[in-house]
Amino acid sequence: MEYKPRPISRRTLLIGAGAGIAAGSLAACSPGEKKESGAGAGHADFDVVVIGAGVAGLAAARELTDGGKKVVVVEARDRIGGRMFTDRTSMPVPVDLGCEWIHGRDASTWDLVHALKLKTHHDTVIATRERPGGPWKKSVQDDPRPDYKNYRIVGGYDQILAPIAAKLSIRLKTVVKRVEYSSTGVVVTTERQGRPVTYKARAAVVAIPVAVLAADTIEFSPPLPKAKAEIFKSVPQESIHKVIVAFDHSVFPRDSAALSEADVIQDDSTPWYVLGPPQGTPGPKGRVFTALIEGEETTRALALPRERRYAEVLGVIRDFMGDPKLRPVKFLEHEWFKDPFARAPYSKYGIPGEDVIYEPTGNSLYWAGIITESVDTSRDSGMEVGGTVLQRLGEK
Repeated sequence: MEYKPRPISRRTLLIGAGAGIAAGSLAACSPGEKKESGAGAGHADFDVVVIGAGVAGLAAARELTDGGKKVVVVEARDRIGGRMFTDRTSMPVPVDLGCEWIHGRDASTWDLVHALKLKTHHDTVIATRERPGGPWKKSVQDDPRPDYKNYRIVGGYDQILAPIAAKLSIRLKTVVKRVEYSSTGVVVTTERQGRPVTYKARAAVVAIPVAVLAADTIEFSPPLPKAKAEIFKSVPQESIHKVIVAFDHSVFPRDSAALSEADVIQDDSTPWYVLGPPQGTPGPKGRVFTALIEGEETTRALALPRERRYAEVLGVIRDFMGDPKLRPVKFLEHEWFKDPFARAPYSKYGIPGEDVIYEPTGNSLYWAGIITESVDTSRDSGMEVGGTVLQRLGEK
């Protein structure tokens, strides 16, 4: 009997239009980078080595640098941002392959948005249709509780990285292999372009995802305390995946921020939504959609051959739009579970013994981010740990 995969659940797939265009990209940013090579390179002393240039690591480095410390950030990727990843080259408009929303008006990242005078948009205009291909009906839906509103930045999320990373010393394409630590300092051994590069410092801040730590890709000497190593491996990972689809023409109703399928293809009590680009976004309109798969469906969908996964997503979009002849011009996805420097999109909060993760180790090893699931909490964690290390080393 031929195996036929179960279609992606409509409860767990959200289709959204891509975000807007921004001037300039931080994808290849490496402020203060120096050419280093050979086993003896990089032996100049630092006050702190920060491992990971995601939001938590950058925030910690920003706090320490502003406090007068000599800091170097080592990052395995060829870009900064970690799981904040705005792709500006693959689609007609930039798309966020990782985090996308500011969650609520209380998020601490609003100071960056205001300082940079960035525009944000909260989706309020909802369009529905009663039959496939039928007319769209529009209504305004808005939650008056500011902590429940999700906002997107017009021009891409990664714009907020500029002031955090400004003038930091960042080494890209630098993969950490070993961390030796003691009460007097750390020695961080990395690999860069096939050559070992070593950094010595009074302290280190580890700011990489817990799934990477659980995979034991970094050797710690002496070994980390058993309780900490075990808690790394016990943290469950959230299942979520995006498939981005581009069309050669607009298929999105004008002047709508979001769509709801209403009774067209609804098979349970949860409505579908299609998100349009934030108002004010330049560039092509209504041509790029992001299919978001969540929960158990993620594992099933990612186990499919890529072509079959794309076909399922396209089928859902065709049903939704009432046009079985819709043909895409391009697909795009980033498989975070296969990304060796992420190994998961994000992790769950509130596990027993979670506080053990953030306990300093050996009076020289500190931990930031690790299991935060939003940009503002990642930044808050980095700033807090940066302040703690600053106090320990003595503020200038």
